[in-house]
Amino acid sequence: MNNNIIIKKLSEQEIDNTFKIYKDATENLISLGINQWDDFYPTKEIILNDIKKESLFGYFEKNTICAAMVLNTEQSPEYSNIDWKFKDKHPLVLHRICVSPKHQRKGIAKKLIIFMEEYAIKNNYKTIRFDTFTKNPYSVKLYNSLGFINSGTVKFRKGEFYCFEKRILS
Repeated sequence: MNNNIIIKKLSEQEIDNTFKIYKDATENLISLGINQWDDFYPTKEIILNDIKKESLFGYFEKNTICAAMVLNTEQSPEYSNIDWKFKDKHPLVLHRICVSPKHQRKGIAKKLIIFMEEYAIKNNYKTIRFDTFTKNPYSVKLYNSLGFINSGTVKFRKGEFYCFEKRILS
């Protein structure tokens, strides 16, 4: 990666700038008619908890945070209703991937997904799972283009979400 680009675990000192990215992205999604996030989710407390669990990663360009995502093994209870193609009791799970509207359309989300796949390999995860809002055409297109398989749909407070997965290691 470029020397000016870093992806690293975030610290509590970075909470305000990180939360601003989520707030700006929420406002941007709403302006596009994508009612995925709101004042109830994700909250600053959720983001802070992600930092404390050391599962929130930030994407930095020239020391400025541009994007964030959570990587852990926490699956929503709703996932138990999905007929996953790859049976795996311990997949890596992606949550809350978010790119600042100021930095969108630069391929950052794709770079984060590539980082996630490399992280999965390095940490011996066999599969990756996550969900994405069915009414967010940008994320659905991205995940399809990167070889993720749509294995079903779950329902959360904001509506239906596709469940994606990908085999990383045999």
